[in-house]
Amino acid sequence: SKLYRMKFIYYLVLSFFLIFPANSDQLYEIIKIPNLKLYKIEHNGLRFLIPESNFSAGVGVNNVSCSTADKNKLEDNYNKISKSLNIYKNDFLNKIRLKYIVICENLKISEIPALGFANPGMKTLIFNLNTENKFFNRVLHHEVFHFIHFDKEDIFDQIVWGKLNTLDFIYKECSTCSNKVGLEYIDDKKGFLTDYSMSTPFEDMAEVYSFMKTNKKILNKRSKDDEIIRKKAFFLKNKISKLYKNFQF
Repeated sequence: SKLYRMKFIYYLVLSFFLIFPANSDQLYEIIKIPNLKLYKIEHNGLRFLIPESNFSAGVGVNNVSCSTADKNKLEDNYNKISKSLNIYKNDFLNKIRLKYIVICENLKISEIPALGFANPGMKTLIFNLNTENKFFNRVLHHEVFHFIHFDKEDIFDQIVWGKLNTLDFIYKECSTCSNKVGLEYIDDKKGFLTDYSMSTPFEDMAEVYSFMKTNKKILNKRSKDDEIIRKKAFFLKNKISKLYKNFQF
């Protein structure tokens, strides 16, 4: 009936505003980052947010700052980010607690330049549009992995992972404690795909995962020639498959 349709539309509109907060005050209450506004909502439930002005949030080692993105740069890159992340379905994103994608420029974590930042506690991934094209997709999936392993250190055991390397290799205490920051693919370091993967166990896992999602050709080739890479890829596939059945690698 006409009355039923009107009621349905009313509740649909009401639910939209309840589920999708659009103003910066509401968003700040949820993810604790000021000056954000809703940009797009994807079919898999991801909410893309952009800063209305430069922002800085948190203190000390938890300080995050980023600046507004150039409008043309934002429009040019949004579709690339969306395409990269749309491979993840809504139920999976809910399980790993990823809901918000903040896109901005000149991202810094504790005053250190960064290409991406994962904050599972706030369900938020921050992506730096200054990222070079050749690393664009890899950085996104690298950060997604940090949501996958969050609160699951017993499953993604760093000690077990470390034992996959040669006996003489030792990771650093933290990613910023290392001078290993390069994301270029390397084939001359047994067991590692990039310099950055040599910083900490979780960064290493995230780098292997990023190749799984963006460059299987390189990963498969290295797996044939490098037993450590083969074992690392198997480790991740095994653990992720047990957590999320039917996960697409």
